[in-house]
Amino acid sequence: MKFDRKIFFCHIPKTAGTSLRLSLEQAVGDAAVVPSQALISHHGGRYPPLHEALQELQEKPDYRLFRGHYGFWVRRYLPTDTLTIAVLRDPLERVLSHIRHFLADGRITEADAFESLDQGRLPIPDNSICRYLGGTPIKAVGQELSDRFLASRIDPIDDHDSLFKRAVSTGRSVDIMGFTDEMPDLYEKISQETGLPLTMRQDNPSRYPALSLSDRQLDTVRRHNQLDLQLYEAMRAERNSNKLTRLLKRTGLYRT
Repeated sequence: MKFDRKIFFCHIPKTAGTSLRLSLEQAVGDAAVVPSQALISHHGGRYPPLHEALQELQEKPDYRLFRGHYGFWVRRYLPTDTLTIAVLRDPLERVLSHIRHFLADGRITEADAFESLDQGRLPIPDNSICRYLGGTPIKAVGQELSDRFLASRIDPIDDHDSLFKRAVSTGRSVDIMGFTDEMPDLYEKISQETGLPLTMRQDNPSRYPALSLSDRQLDTVRRHNQLDLQLYEAMRAERNSNKLTRLLKRTGLYRT
């Protein structure tokens, strides 16, 4: 049977998502992707503001893939049967990669980054995984929508407990959840579900050398990303439990 559902890839930054994004784009064809490469190029190679991506979405109803650094709640703008995909990465590794990305782009200096960590502050937003998965829908239009979404990614978190609970609930609702250290399994699962011929690739490597952090600096990273650490462990434990259940069912040992 032909796969005719649309796909939404919630691309959480620094989770090896660029490689998957490019593989999906290659599989469906550039003409079927939103935001288009032309719109991305117009914004210097970065995903465009959310309101511009949604505008293009309306202008291109025959799209097959919608992807970007947009909160999972954006699925409210998509057909209800859209196949959703997300990738999680060990939060400490993700944060260090994100810091290196900021350093490579010149947004911060290494001296400033280390000084922030030494003083118990993060030089980048905290708990980004929970923010992307657990963020609430924003009721706004146009530039205000994009501005408020951007603020939701960097402003202090008002209610940690609520954000975490929403992120867990959302994580459970994702059709295909993958992990950066198990990308071949993710590619295989997407291909089986969609019939798309995905090719494993390695793109967007860090342009900044690995960082050597002190124990104190690593402790700062951990303390400021407790929600992401808890979410990651919860999602991995749930995935492992589901895999065990499927195995027991195949062997006839499963009992309800």
